[in-house]
Amino acid sequence: MNASRRALPLLALLLAFAPGLSAQPRDFALSANVDRGMMTLDDQAVLTVTVSGARTDLPEPRLPAIPAFNVHGLGQSNTISFVNGTVSNSVQYRYILVPRMAGRATIGPVTASDGSNTRQTQPIDVMVTRPGTTAPAPPPGAPARAQAGAAHARATSPDLFITAEADKHDPYVNEQVLLTVRFYAGVPVLGNAEWRPPSTQGFLVEDLPPDPPREVVEGGRRYILHTIRVALFPVQPGELHIGAGSVVCQVQQELNADPFSPDFFQRFFAQGMVAVQTKELKTRPISLSVRPLPDGRPSGFSGAVGRLRAVADVDRRSARVGDALNLTVTVDGIANLKSLTPPTLPELPQFRVYDTLNSLNLTKDAVGVRGSKAFKTVLVARATGRLRIPPIAFSYFDPQRKDYVSAQTLPIDVEVTPGPQQDAGPGFANAAAPRGGSITAVAEDIRHVRGARGPGLARAASAVGRALPVHLVPLIVFLICLGQHLYRERLVRDPAGVRFRGALARALAALEEARRTSDAGKASSLLADALGEYLGDKLDCAHAGLTLRQFQGKLRERFPKLPEGHVDELKRIWEEVDLVRFAPSAPGADSDLGALVDAAATLLKALEEELSR
Repeated sequence: MNASRRALPLLALLLAFAPGLSAQPRDFALSANVDRGMMTLDDQAVLTVTVSGARTDLPEPRLPAIPAFNVHGLGQSNTISFVNGTVSNSVQYRYILVPRMAGRATIGPVTASDGSNTRQTQPIDVMVTRPGTTAPAPPPGAPARAQAGAAHARATSPDLFITAEADKHDPYVNEQVLLTVRFYAGVPVLGNAEWRPPSTQGFLVEDLPPDPPREVVEGGRRYILHTIRVALFPVQPGELHIGAGSVVCQVQQELNADPFSPDFFQRFFAQGMVAVQTKELKTRPISLSVRPLPDGRPSGFSGAVGRLRAVADVDRRSARVGDALNLTVTVDGIANLKSLTPPTLPELPQFRVYDTLNSLNLTKDAVGVRGSKAFKTVLVARATGRLRIPPIAFSYFDPQRKDYVSAQTLPIDVEVTPGPQQDAGPGFANAAAPRGGSITAVAEDIRHVRGARGPGLARAASAVGRALPVHLVPLIVFLICLGQHLYRERLVRDPAGVRFRGALARALAALEEARRTSDAGKASSLLADALGEYLGDKLDCAHAGLTLRQFQGKLRERFPKLPEGHVDELKRIWEEVDLVRFAPSAPGADSDLGALVDAAATLLKALEEELSR
């Protein structure tokens, strides 16, 4: 008990000093200043308010009413540091002051309060004069050299000016040219300035997002800078011109009002002794010498110019026969991506190839136009096993290298398994093994030599007669194998002829299968495959991906004497089949599939008769 009583005074002493040891100081400081104490109606000043203290939660300042100026906020900056556990924090708030009238203007005290402490600054006097008048002496404490420098800058620097420049003056055709327009405003601009773009005949134009306005110093004078960027792509070689662009804006102008005019007071209170003046500033025209692309264009080059790369991929690496795969070729980089055409796909005989669709993803910034363009093609597997999509070539011109670049995507392997209704492949059986598994003795392997029992010649002839069938079997098997070997060599030497001669039989078999099926979708697909495969076999080309118009052109080119009526009938049947396949609910898609199959069979037989002549 005595020990507890002795500890109580010590604990009370520690608690008394603990808040002072652990709490941070809650005080703060406030200051305000302007960068100039004397200015004209065409100038503007910057008011800086600083709040500082050894704490992180500094209060925000409150500006007084400043009727002599239009006030625009420029944002704030924060500086905070920790030294030996002590916090040092400082926040600066900046404002642009645009004078509204001439005379001595006073900026009242700026205040800040955190609820327990309140601080305020001293008033600040600023002398505003009209342009061209003699300025009175600066207020006490103003740096005379700075005031003289600012006056000289105002006298020698324009109030508004505009510049335009191109980052390239000798680009190649379809190479990106970045046009940068900078608009400098040293006096207040009322409302939003209007940008009128130049004439750009011979260019493709892409507007880029403008930069946010910022304060800069040019020639010792402060300006608000507005930046406009445009991406240009020349479409033809030779001398091309970028015309003069212009910025139209409204600025304040001193109002020379007659005090004895009847509407003097109305104009004074409505306009504050200033008037609105519209000004238009124009850029200088720019000439470019556009170079043509050099000779030696690689195969597959479609006019792409820039820095690009291409990748290819499929949405899955395993499928079944008849399943659809999405092959996507993506080209990305800095170039005119809108004009990119799909890359040429290699021969894909193991797939059925459909039309290619594209999607565009653009990014526009200070660098220019960049992004990616994706080309998607639907492939339908037609064979089983490990199928390979070969590398896809993509060619473009690199202006930095001044040469063509031929790139290839990586090959893609796809595992394809049989579909649910696909028949098993042809089987192979041992021709020498008899059915049933039993072995029939043809002759004994050892015969004892016996003496002749009669006429030897007759006995020998009888033995040969009995053994002849046994010796003929290997000969027949040999002849059959020889015939198959010669037939396969013939297929290897003349695959086009084999395809040509067997086209009708294969097509009629597919039509018969389409006639037997009750599924309209499957029947129309079989009918379309029969027509396409027949034409591909007759023309010795891969029919996958070829359109009706391409088939018609190839038929007329290879068989110029083909009756035109056959081609018209092919077009009619083809279009009706496509209508049933892809738009079964559309008007006119109720064609009788049985009648279409009969018409296709009749047409194929007529084509066979004409093409075999």
